[in-house]
Amino acid sequence: MTRKRVTSFDVAKRAGVSRSVVSAVLNGTQGIGVSPETREAVLAAIKELNYHVDSQARAMRTGQSSCLAAFGDTGNPLFLQVLEGIQQACLARRYHILICGQEDGEARERLLELYLQNRIDGIITLDPVSYCDEQWAAEVNRLQVPYVSIEGYAENDSVISVQADYYKSVMDALAYMSRDTALPPPIYVHLHNNDNLASNWAEKRREQAYTDWCANRRVEPRIERLHADDELGLRRVLQRLQAEVAGIPPLLFNWAMGAIGTYRAAWELDLRVGEHVKLMAADDTLRVNRHLVPSLSMMEIPYAAMGAEAVAALFSQIDKGEPLEGREARFLQAKLHPGESI
Repeated sequence: MTRKRVTSFDVAKRAGVSRSVVSAVLNGTQGIGVSPETREAVLAAIKELNYHVDSQARAMRTGQSSCLAAFGDTGNPLFLQVLEGIQQACLARRYHILICGQEDGEARERLLELYLQNRIDGIITLDPVSYCDEQWAAEVNRLQVPYVSIEGYAENDSVISVQADYYKSVMDALAYMSRDTALPPPIYVHLHNNDNLASNWAEKRREQAYTDWCANRRVEPRIERLHADDELGLRRVLQRLQAEVAGIPPLLFNWAMGAIGTYRAAWELDLRVGEHVKLMAADDTLRVNRHLVPSLSMMEIPYAAMGAEAVAALFSQIDKGEPLEGREARFLQAKLHPGESI
């Protein structure tokens, strides 16, 4: 036999107060005076009866579910980092997170259904860099769904987005690498995993920062382009650079995985990282910088902070009751982590 569910009416009866007083205690309702003694009586009744608020009933009454949807590729380590920030930001508002994976092409559309059913209050998506689905953005705006894209819509103001400042991250990395004026200018190692070498906005901004830095110092840009899995190519690059009179120039990788391969290639060539080979990474998606010996200097793309910023932008829409008028991207700065590799 199913046990009868305890209601706010039972709590009110046990505490000897009205249901409105119980509601005021639970929700902190303004305008209803509740004495400390009455509040203690209500809380004692709640504890004795093991009462829990019916979230569905509250959602029907308030129009809010206290739940946000986080959508992304659950196999992507970046998504896990974003979730760290989303979770911390949601704790302050006592919000839950519904994690939705990209299992099929209709997953996004089902999130809209959940919103219309009052089961979520808003949507955050971690999108591929340069993602821009205008049809999805139009539908979100038509339905007035509180929505924030992380890394998508960087060049489109149809929705609110949170971005990393990839341009400044490379500028900061180059400033750190060039503090020793005796070293030659760094070479930029552009890793890619497809045939279109600079297909997305982030990689274009990174490379633009490097070429601008070189132009400001009147030095010729030197860019090596390799597939991300081409460790043999990395070894050949090191062998070729060994022949230069000034030694191997410092190497700035757009991705940390290239730095990892270079550690192995340097060891095979009897070269010491930090001495014969000086290098740095413009990101550390895999979070391996402190596990390498010597430790890798790198720029940390603030994915956790981007998740928290997305929650703040979402609550701004939820609290206002309508999408914000200003939909420009919000840019966050990467953080320098000095290591021993340069």
